[in-house]
Amino acid sequence: MKSFVKKLAFVSIVSLLLIGGIWYFLVTSYTAELTTENEIELTDGEANLSEQATDLLFETSFSTGQDNLEWSKTSMSLYLGDSQFDCTKSGLTSGISHDGSVQSKLNADGGSFTVEVNADTEDFVMVNFDDMQQTNDSNFDIKFSKTDIFLGENITGVALSEDFDEVNSIPDVEFDESSEERLEWYDYDLSVHRVMPKSLTYVVNDSNVFYKLQFLSYYNSEDESRFVSFIISTVGDSDFPATNNDNLIKTAPCLITSSNESFWNHNETIYVLENGIDICSNNCTMTVEIRYLNQIITGMKDIELQ
Repeated sequence: MKSFVKKLAFVSIVSLLLIGGIWYFLVTSYTAELTTENEIELTDGEANLSEQATDLLFETSFSTGQDNLEWSKTSMSLYLGDSQFDCTKSGLTSGISHDGSVQSKLNADGGSFTVEVNADTEDFVMVNFDDMQQTNDSNFDIKFSKTDIFLGENITGVALSEDFDEVNSIPDVEFDESSEERLEWYDYDLSVHRVMPKSLTYVVNDSNVFYKLQFLSYYNSEDESRFVSFIISTVGDSDFPATNNDNLIKTAPCLITSSNESFWNHNETIYVLENGIDICSNNCTMTVEIRYLNQIITGMKDIELQ
């Protein structure tokens, strides 16, 4: 009998170690799913560079992939030396340098922001929608601590099972989200120990200014956890205070030209030009970072301009 018990205990321990090893392998080898299968291709512009501030810098398209990417979920930045240049279709970009817990960036459409909040703290990080920045004011709009997200006082919301770009009007439903309970914005995948945002768009009423927002990820580009990112814009007839804020918005140094107002089609070549600023007047090597849903699109990153 004792021999049987020992064997049973041995088998149980081995089984637990095996299961634990498999789970550890799944967690440590997990690779985040790409937001698009498209890959970037860069081509030097046909015209020679000059000291003018309106030069065509380069053309870009997709070498592979069939996804049409919404401009509201896409951003582009150029890096030359220590300088960063954000490009948009609207010719406007966000102009405040963020060194704190909240990083916000105007997307390529010029009408929506991508915001990333470092929520790795027991204290809540509070954000205002008016300027997409961190605030210590009690009159905040939303606050973050790890996976806990709460709306501010006197702000209500509703979760819709629709994509961000499909929500174009204020829903005629009860706004049942409030500051009393945290938002149920994610699912937890135990098999890989990951926080996964639900496919929801929240519509939020802030003093009769209606916003829509969609949570994108719980991880930053280095796959560090507790970095909550989301996209946000207004919905209905509400003006977006942030895009009308002269202290926040400035002229973009580079301009994206596209034949489609809403999408970067998978078979479309777009053009990137200087927009009143001489970015490159002679031979230079530039790094191009294009993000979709706040994740860098794979493919070419560096291009030599002549």
